[in-house]
Amino acid sequence: MFYVGAAAAAPRSIPWNCDDWQPSPAVADADDERVSVILESLAANRGKTIYCAIDQSDTFTKAETWAAGRHRNERDDTVYFGESGNFRGFLSAQEGYLTDGESGVTGVSRDLIFEFPREQRRGKKTITKRMAVPADNSRRLWTPWEIQASSRNSEAGAKNAILSQFNSNQGNFDWQGVAETAADTYCQNAKYQRATRVSSGGETVVYSSDQDIQLTWYRYNVRKARTWSATCEKKVRVRRR
Repeated sequence: MFYVGAAAAAPRSIPWNCDDWQPSPAVADADDERVSVILESLAANRGKTIYCAIDQSDTFTKAETWAAGRHRNERDDTVYFGESGNFRGFLSAQEGYLTDGESGVTGVSRDLIFEFPREQRRGKKTITKRMAVPADNSRRLWTPWEIQASSRNSEAGAKNAILSQFNSNQGNFDWQGVAETAADTYCQNAKYQRATRVSSGGETVVYSSDQDIQLTWYRYNVRKARTWSATCEKKVRVRRR
């Protein structure tokens, strides 16, 4: 045998009684009946198959058991779902045992060799979902004030009169703060938790004009607008695959 050290000196007892152990039948449409019997037995009986069918009897050989299950080993993260259980691959100690030391780990206790690995609980993980919100004229930001000016007989005069007043008034306006507030509101209404990567676009001056009832005075109303863009984010819990 290949056991060394304390493990060889004092092996712990294996708790299985093999008196009533029987191989599990192959699935009806198996391509290889013998392989199917081995996999079904591994899935249904966990470590007892390795202990009772190989170590304590000649039901299966080490080599054929290793060949049947090696492609479903833990490292590949694949599982064989049998009709009455599942097989999740061999432990490193079982690899060493089944291959006579050519693969896996030797020199470990018999408990580790014959304890079949159980299916890990996958549980859930947290992922971040994102939604891009591009700049769009339907989502404009507007200055909170509107400036008005009038000029007699001249539409151009009214427009020119307003520009210097408008430009000096809007210098302290917090476009970024307004954009972040608008983006947060938009994302929350879309069932996301927050807005990130918020930015405001280029400015657009919007004029509107009309004539007063005397038809000799032109009046201009001016506001400035910007679009904004952002990314909406939310953290969600999903089942691990």
